[in-house]
Amino acid sequence: MKRVFVIELFGHEMCLLSVVQSLRHCEGLEIHVISSDRVTKNAMKSSFFPEDVAWHDIRTEEPRSNRPLKNAGNFTRLLSDVLTIVSSHSERNDLVFMNTVECDLSRMLLDNLVEPLNAKGLKVFIGIHNSFLFMSRFAEDLEKDLKKYYSLPLEKRFRKKHIPVFLSAPMAEIALRYRRTNLRKIATSVAGYYVFGEQVITPNDSKAKLVFSAKPVNLDVVNLRLKRLNVIAHGDNKLVFTVTGRVDLYRRDYISVLKAFEHVDPRKFELVLLGELADDGVRKIIDYSVIRSAIRTFDRRVSEDEFEDWIGKTDFIIAPVSEIPPYGKFKISGNPGDALSAGIPLIIPQRYYEGKTPPGTLSYTDSESLKENIEELIENRNYSASISNEALDRTLSIADGLERNASVCRVLSDS
Repeated sequence: MKRVFVIELFGHEMCLLSVVQSLRHCEGLEIHVISSDRVTKNAMKSSFFPEDVAWHDIRTEEPRSNRPLKNAGNFTRLLSDVLTIVSSHSERNDLVFMNTVECDLSRMLLDNLVEPLNAKGLKVFIGIHNSFLFMSRFAEDLEKDLKKYYSLPLEKRFRKKHIPVFLSAPMAEIALRYRRTNLRKIATSVAGYYVFGEQVITPNDSKAKLVFSAKPVNLDVVNLRLKRLNVIAHGDNKLVFTVTGRVDLYRRDYISVLKAFEHVDPRKFELVLLGELADDGVRKIIDYSVIRSAIRTFDRRVSEDEFEDWIGKTDFIIAPVSEIPPYGKFKISGNPGDALSAGIPLIIPQRYYEGKTPPGTLSYTDSESLKENIEELIENRNYSASISNEALDRTLSIADGLERNASVCRVLSDS
């Protein structure tokens, strides 16, 4: 029996659980999960936690926030522990899935884990969340925009250390260049890649590319969707539109969403901003909006139980991803994962999917076309039910081990 080791040290618990959920559909695979104690603790709280999978806990001294380990000595010890676990349970040609390699200490990850695993004859796949970091030779304007996007958090980090502005910018550029250099080396040395959206590009087309959902399929919510479809088609109740995630203007264009809904009868819809309302600008717009009575907001972090409860009431998820790169082919947004997990139709900007949009997905170009989509869904319930059925069928095919999972299993059986 072939073994697969799924490694997650820094976070992304839902991505981890989604990978495990998919791999369990593959015959002849013995699954081992290796995760930091913090990741394990969070994963165990989830309803998606698989109790029949071998779980190996790694003690860490990482910060409470979801950031890489800062201490190189601790990180070396961490990688040594991971290597020991894999080595003691593996044989040649077994598989290793390593998520979140995009860390500050990626060079140590290459030297202390990736290359030793390769030397032992294991086949390593890396999870790619930000494909720009693994690639080069982009068009000049795109390269400039992406560098700016990824340099900004590094600049802010340096400024928190009281480094002056005239130094923080070039230091961030150097740090980003160093990280990209090491990640490109990792990409070159592995057997393949896995991503959490079919539209995300990978560094080398000749290597295997696996596609997983960003979140496990939630069968409880999916079953609620089956009951809801009849209500959507034949009822005259309000439709619930939801935007998931923390409410700020950095990653999502809430202004266009609010502008689109202002011209829709508020008696016919409810707009749920399902995340902490953290942006004062958005708050002011909502407070003075003519549709304020139809908008639900949260002044605190939304718990997982409350989140799932609202997802169960949602008819359509809107993903107003920012125009700023890299969302789309370089990086996923969490909204499509939330929609796919629950079998809910997705409404997303046209640029997110450069090719054909997946079943159960509607696209828009601006607030006016978003408004047209919303009005069509509200006024034409047969159309709403048709789109909802497409989204549900797609999710059920994944839950049944068809479509995406079948492709994953086929690639792994050939590896």
